[in-house]
Amino acid sequence: MDEAKADEYAAQRRLDEAHSLRDDSLMHLSAADGSGHAESGDHDGQNVEDMEEFDEMEFVELNRKIAKHTKGGDKMGKVMKPLRPSKCPLTSEMKTTRAASRVIERLGIERVQEIQTEYAALKSKFGEHEYEKANAMIRNLMAMGLSQIEIRGILGVGGYRLQRLYSAQLTKPHEGHYISDATIHVPVISTIPNLCDVVLKKMSSFPQLLERITFTPINPSEIDPQDTMLMKLIEDSQVLLGDPKACLKVLPVARNLKWMQSTFAGVDALLHQEKRNFALTRAGGIMGVHMAQYVLGWIIAKERHFMHAVQFQAKREFRPLEMRYRHFKEVTVGILGFGDIGMAIGKLVFNAGFRVVGLKRDIAHHAGIDCGIEVSENLEYVLSRADYVVNVLPSTQATRHCLSGDVLRVCAKKKACFINVGRGDVIDEASLVNAFKRKWLSSAVLDVFAVEPLPIDSVLWTHPLVTITPHVAALSMAEDVADVF
Repeated sequence: MDEAKADEYAAQRRLDEAHSLRDDSLMHLSAADGSGHAESGDHDGQNVEDMEEFDEMEFVELNRKIAKHTKGGDKMGKVMKPLRPSKCPLTSEMKTTRAASRVIERLGIERVQEIQTEYAALKSKFGEHEYEKANAMIRNLMAMGLSQIEIRGILGVGGYRLQRLYSAQLTKPHEGHYISDATIHVPVISTIPNLCDVVLKKMSSFPQLLERITFTPINPSEIDPQDTMLMKLIEDSQVLLGDPKACLKVLPVARNLKWMQSTFAGVDALLHQEKRNFALTRAGGIMGVHMAQYVLGWIIAKERHFMHAVQFQAKREFRPLEMRYRHFKEVTVGILGFGDIGMAIGKLVFNAGFRVVGLKRDIAHHAGIDCGIEVSENLEYVLSRADYVVNVLPSTQATRHCLSGDVLRVCAKKKACFINVGRGDVIDEASLVNAFKRKWLSSAVLDVFAVEPLPIDSVLWTHPLVTITPHVAALSMAEDVADVF
C-alpha cells in the first residue's frame, strides 16, 4: 500500500470511527435520560450542522423535521418547535459494510475469512476460557491497527463491548477466576407449581449451559435437618432458587452459597438473618401486571355493582336502577406509591378510562407525566382527590402507620374505597374501623395485613364494609420467575 493510499485509508478510518463513537454516545445518552429507547443508528435525529467533526456527510434528508423542547409551553414546560432539515450521517449498517470492505482490501479475503471462522468457533462455545480467548483475539486486531468500526464490520461485535476492550487494553490485563467445567447443582426450594420444569424449558435454548446445570426440586414442607443427603446438597450448592421464608431455614447450612434468586419480589424475610456473604436478587418487575389486574377488577366490580347482581339473582329480582353506574371520567383513582408496580396499576386503570393521580416521593422527571397521569408529592392532595385509594407502599420506617389516626379524614368528601395491595402496616385496624364509622371511607378491599394470616378474632372478618382476600393480588408464577432467573 503506497503512502498516499495509506493516508487516505487512515483518514477514512478516523471519520468512520467518529461516526461510530457518536452513534454509541447517543445510545448512552438515550438510556441515561430514562426514555428507554436507544437510537438505532439509521437517522440519529440530532441536528449536526454545527458539529465540526461531522462536516463530511453522505446525504441530506430533506423531508424530516426535527423538534425540540422550548420554554413557555404548557404547564409541563414542553413545546415542540420544528427546526430546519438536519443533515444525517451514514447508517450504522452502511458504515460497518464499508469498513469491512477496507479491511478485506488491506488483509485479503482469505485472512478475513480465517479471522471470522476462528471468532465464530470461540463464540459458539460456552465457558470463561473461550470468552477470554475471543476478547484476546479482538485486542490483537486492535493492536494490528483496526478501528472499532472495522472490527464490528468483520465480526459483528457490539460497540459497547469494543469500547470496554479499548479501555482495557490501556491497563494491565486482570487475571480472572475461571468457572470450572463441573456440574452446577441448583436446589429449587419453592411451592410454585412446575417451577423446575419451566426453568428447564426456558434454558433449552442454551444447550451447552444446560449440560452443566442440574435442578433439584425440594418441597419446603419436606425439608428435614436429619436428611444428610439433602443437607449435603444444600451445603455444596453455590446457587439457590427459592421462596424467601422456605430458604431461610436452610441458609445456615448453605456454607458455599454465592447467589440466591428469590422467587418473590419481597425479600423482607431474608433481610434480618445473619448470613451475609452471598448475593441476593429478588424477582423484581414481574408483579406489576398481576397487581394491576387485581386493582382494576375490583374497581370495575364496585363501579358496576357486580356483588349486588349476585344478591338480586338469588332473590330473582330484575333491578336495573340499582345497578346504574358513574361515567368512568368522573372516577379518580389515587395510587400511593408510584414505582414500577404503581405505574403498572396506573397505566392499566388510566387506559380503562379512569382518572389517575399517583403519590411519589420525588416526581422530577417521572415517567407518569409523559403518559398523561398526574403525579404528586402531597399525600393529602392525593387522598382528597381519590374515589379509590390504592396503597402500593412498601413497609418502611417512613410508611408504617402513615394512614393511621385521622389522616383519612380528607377522604370524607368523596368517601373513597380503600384497596390495599402494598403492606398491611400502613394503617392499624382501629384507625381503619374508625374511618368507616366516621364515613371517611365507603368500603375497603384488603389483600395484605400487618399479621398474616389475619387473626380469627379480627373485627375485619365480619365487618360489612370490608372484603378480604388472602394475599393473592399478585402470585409468583413459574413463567415469570424463570424469565428473571
